Amino acid sequence: MGILYGLIGLVILIIIVCWAYIVNKGNAHFELKVAERTPFELVEIQEDSITLNCQVAMVNKGEQLGTIMDCYTRHLLPYEQFDGVQVFSKVELETARREDDYFEALIIERNRRVNLVVTVKLTARKNSDIKSTLAQMVDMPIDIVYQQVTRADWHIEKARIEMKASEVASVANVTLAD
Repeated sequence: MGILYGLIGLVILIIIVCWAYIVNKGNAHFELKVAERTPFELVEIQEDSITLNCQVAMVNKGEQLGTIMDCYTRHLLPYEQFDGVQVFSKVELETARREDDYFEALIIERNRRVNLVVTVKLTARKNSDIKSTLAQMVDMPIDIVYQQVTRADWHIEKARIEMKASEVASVANVTLAD
């Protein structure tokens, strides 16, 4: 019977040592630095549309590397708030820009920073003059949604940036209506 108790004690000790090792190793912890995003800049302006982008840094502040499996934008501009433009938005890794709007999985080492580029295209819906349309523009929240895989189970997080109407108007050289 003493051997059985000894084996059970050994198994419990091994479990405790493994648990302590895992806890001590830490985990990845991603943070989008939305407060430090760059201002939106003009990429292209046409008669009926304008394309702007900004950069947002993502940092792994954790103790281990982690993977971003997917990352996409969700712009929030319902027609009830402003129906003057059709919106397209996307997010890309600064060093791996893609034409197909696909976000390739990305491993981020601990204490590393990568830059994401958020691109927004506004197309006039009711006329062909984007500048007159933008005079009525409102602030537009944009969620950056990302799926992360770390030592813990995968999960989805999001952070929000805001594209201010005044910022768009300044870049497009438009005066906002009161």
